Formats: sequence, C-alpha cells, structure tokens
Amino acid sequence: MAYVKAVTTGDLYEINSSQIALQRSQDADVRQFASRLIDDHKKTLAKTMDAAAKSGLKPSPPLLDDGFTASINELQTASAADFDRLYLGQQIPAHRAAFGLSSYYANAGDDPNLRRNAKKRSNPINRHLSAANKLSKRILGK
Repeated sequence: MAYVKAVTTGDLYEINSSQIALQRSQDADVRQFASRLIDDHKKTLAKTMDAAAKSGLKPSPPLLDDGFTASINELQTASAADFDRLYLGQQIPAHRAAFGLSSYYANAGDDPNLRRNAKKRSNPINRHLSAANKLSKRILGK
C-alpha cells in the first residue's frame, strides 16, 4: 500500500537524519529535538506497521528513496557551520509533507485501521513541525 510505504519511509528518514544530528550538531536544543524525533518516529513506524498487519497487509521494511538518500548524504557532508541550518531546513518540509499525507489519509483513506493510525500520527508530526520552526528561527537569528 502506497500510504504505508510513504509514511514508514518518512519515519526511517527522520530516524536516520536525527541520528546524524545527534552526532554532528553542536547545539544542545537541536540534539534534544533530534532525540525526540528518533523516539517518536520509532514509535510511529512500529504503530503503522502494526496497523497495516491488523489490516492483513504485509508491508516490506521501509527503505530510503533516492530523495531521502540525497538528503542524508547532504547531512553527512555538511560543514559543521552549516549543519544545524541544513538539518532543520530538511525537517520543516519533511514534516509538512508528512502532516499533509497523514491528514489526507485520516480523512479519505480506505482502510479503517490505517485511518485511525493516520489520525494519531498528526499530533506528533505537528509538534515536531512547530519545534523545528522555532529552532530554525533561533538558529537563523530571525
């Protein structure tokens, strides 16, 4: 199912990119944000896979697509001075897209288990987006 693949791939990206942030960021607030994302996205990934299984689906473990792989590569090669700006700059559109996808599926999805899961995903995603925006404003000095 396309929805499950899209959201679990997004979760995997969030986990991987945030693990890089834990290693590379020099900002305590960014590292705390990254840690929260790892924890939350591991949970949403597991819950989505469980919801899919309850619906009789057998989704493959998520793999990063070319776009997410390129984003990960950018983070790995970013200069220390640019890292936080780049990381947060990736998180904002990624969370906007995830929120849009989950909101759409929560309202129009065809599977009841996955619709409930999509509704539950929206609050953490919205919290992450708000936190990323706040951090980005501070990091960019705006």
